[in-house]
Amino acid sequence: MQKQLIQSVVADWGIVTDYRPISGGCISEAARVTLRDPDGKLHDLFVKSNRLDFQQNFRCELDGLNRLAATETIRTPKPLKIEAVGDRVILVMQWIEAGRSSDFDLLGRQLADLHRKSASVRIGLDYDNFLGATPQLNSQTDDWIRFVQESRIGSQLRLATNRGLIHPQIKRDIEMVIDSMSVILAGRENVTSLLHGDLWSGNYLFDTYNQPVVIDPAIYYGCREAEFGMLLLFGGCPPSFYESYNDQWPLPPRWRQRSKVYVLYHLLNHLNLFGAAYLSQCGQVAQQILSDMEN
Repeated sequence: MQKQLIQSVVADWGIVTDYRPISGGCISEAARVTLRDPDGKLHDLFVKSNRLDFQQNFRCELDGLNRLAATETIRTPKPLKIEAVGDRVILVMQWIEAGRSSDFDLLGRQLADLHRKSASVRIGLDYDNFLGATPQLNSQTDDWIRFVQESRIGSQLRLATNRGLIHPQIKRDIEMVIDSMSVILAGRENVTSLLHGDLWSGNYLFDTYNQPVVIDPAIYYGCREAEFGMLLLFGGCPPSFYESYNDQWPLPPRWRQRSKVYVLYHLLNHLNLFGAAYLSQCGQVAQQILSDMEN
């Protein structure tokens, strides 16, 4: 991503005085950009860049951040602009400085507030979006079981099969999970919530005031237990996080067992994004789900 390219996007706001690439993202290029406005004040921006055909991904990210912000429950960076320049598309948003401490109790309470404040009977979303770079199907329905079968586990399994990534026995086990979904997910609440959709340790931070901030959403409406799929897999959250969430809005009994279905969804997505390194783990979790069903 070139400094001149960014300058052309933010020209109406001021002059780019500093440009620092940020490592860690596996999908888009990112940078911290310092801008001097016409009054001489300095402003930091977070800028992402990708191929021109990534424009819809950025539009989905922008909408997801705005919808989460509208709940007034948990902080998000404010998206400012999307612009196509040549063969690149640029997303500009507010820069939020990360602090040095973490308040996981507050993150747990605010996530529970997000889920409770947005409580609904809606399932899915009015458009499909993306989980990382993978298209995420959000077909609107009134049947959560079917949604998970078809738009979550089924869609990822089809993609892995078409790409030749899945082992026959693992495929059979996952198909058994799909067929048994009404038994596996029995005991969940019928209420749904607006979900971040891809919440893990890389998609939350704590600002300099120790306030939680969430980024890179893959939003949809669904059972709130689905939010914990990625958190249990790669969340890095201490027990106090889950305790604080449950103090704010208790989860139903056996939620951890049911959440393994959503762990499987994210593992399948990682299989499709990053390859065979995740195949064995997909098989292990599928077998755990089937074993839990028998006990």
